[in-house]
Amino acid sequence: MDSLLKEINMLPGVFGCFVYTGNQELAAAKLPPIFKENTIKTMGNLLTRTIKMGTMANLDMASIEFKFDVSLLIIKPLAEGAILVMVCEPAVNKSLINMTLSMLINDIQTAVNKGPAAIAQAPAQPEGGMQAQTAPALSQAAVPKHQEAEIDAALAPILEQIKNALAYAIGPIAGQVMKDIIEVWAQQGPTSKQQLPSLATLLCQEINDKELETEFMSQIRPLF
Repeated sequence: MDSLLKEINMLPGVFGCFVYTGNQELAAAKLPPIFKENTIKTMGNLLTRTIKMGTMANLDMASIEFKFDVSLLIIKPLAEGAILVMVCEPAVNKSLINMTLSMLINDIQTAVNKGPAAIAQAPAQPEGGMQAQTAPALSQAAVPKHQEAEIDAALAPILEQIKNALAYAIGPIAGQVMKDIIEVWAQQGPTSKQQLPSLATLLCQEINDKELETEFMSQIRPLF
């Protein structure tokens, strides 16, 4: 299952996806770490209920979309009440998504039908990953809210490029994550171009995905 979701995530404009079963269980997820497991389960529960209500009303729900300012949710109903949910950018190529799903959907359904034994254990956040998120959260909590990071104005263009690279990894929440992590980074000492690697390390902890971290670092390393 994990490899199938990774294929979907490789599509341009797809931030992540997850599969939720009709038994109200999270089968598998590949999403940015900002999406906590409890949040994903709540989303899955609400979406499966929505589909059930539509089915009771004799509505043909081959696919459902929820469009927001910075994201688009595409929900693909599966058999036995399960759903595949994709979090995308609003302008994502839907034709490409549909073509890819036509090749993968049967394998995804088969994995769901076989149960946990067929699913590579990939919850929204692996146990280690969840722990990795705790440290940044605690660090941010330790920063007095009335203090603001003092950043050299010369770094502004570089930080903007880093934020853009971060958006490719974690999607539309990159701006808020960047702001929070810069606050933490600024508390560690003087901010300068020489200290950008330490900022990159903090951001990689938020990404918490080896492949995405590698891609992120390849984009920002020339800025150091």
